Amino acid sequence: LKANDYHTQFIYGGESHFDNMKSFFLGNGFVDMQDFPTFTSPTFVGSWGASDQDLYNKADQQFSQLEKEGKPFFSLVFSSSNHSPFEYPDNVIEPYNEPKQTVENAVKYADFALGEFIDKAKKSNYWDDTVFVVVADHDARTYGNLPVPIGHFKIPAVIFGGGIEPRLDNRLVSQIDLAPTLLSLAGISSEHPMIGHDLTKDVPVEKQRALMQRDKNFAWMTEDNKVV
Repeated sequence: LKANDYHTQFIYGGESHFDNMKSFFLGNGFVDMQDFPTFTSPTFVGSWGASDQDLYNKADQQFSQLEKEGKPFFSLVFSSSNHSPFEYPDNVIEPYNEPKQTVENAVKYADFALGEFIDKAKKSNYWDDTVFVVVADHDARTYGNLPVPIGHFKIPAVIFGGGIEPRLDNRLVSQIDLAPTLLSLAGISSEHPMIGHDLTKDVPVEKQRALMQRDKNFAWMTEDNKVV
């Protein structure tokens, strides 16, 4: 991305040094850390930092500014609202259940805030030139007696944006396939060591696989549901 003059940034409503994220991202070529200290008067702050609405308002401001400056950008926007103790602002959503701070209400709020951002992005100058991906980093909970509880490793991934045609991909894919796919959709030609598949192309059935990890255990699943 740097070779193609991209501005690279990480946007997070909390403190970026949490879980060593800041060192990791800076060490992997990101140049711009937009974390909690860079937020101006957030409307709601919980244990994990600024709310999702504050996070996405920040993202929209950043994207609009970078587009105005004519800078191509890669931005990783990290939401953490769907984490205990499930805090979110009052009077924004109709609660799904009681008490207020449940995982279901946190999910509903996260969904509302993301939808609000997408509506705003669709009206922006950057929409037509931007590829978006919304993806989970893990399931809400992994439990059970299996060393790697396979059923808890199904996560959503949605790719959208101006010019992205809707389709459903039923192939067995993994998170590592997203980066090569996004580079391809963005029209970036490159040589890199990433081992994921470009999902804009055919992937032979025998090459399809999913990788999972829980604690010190790793799993490799093939398309015929065999796991090692």
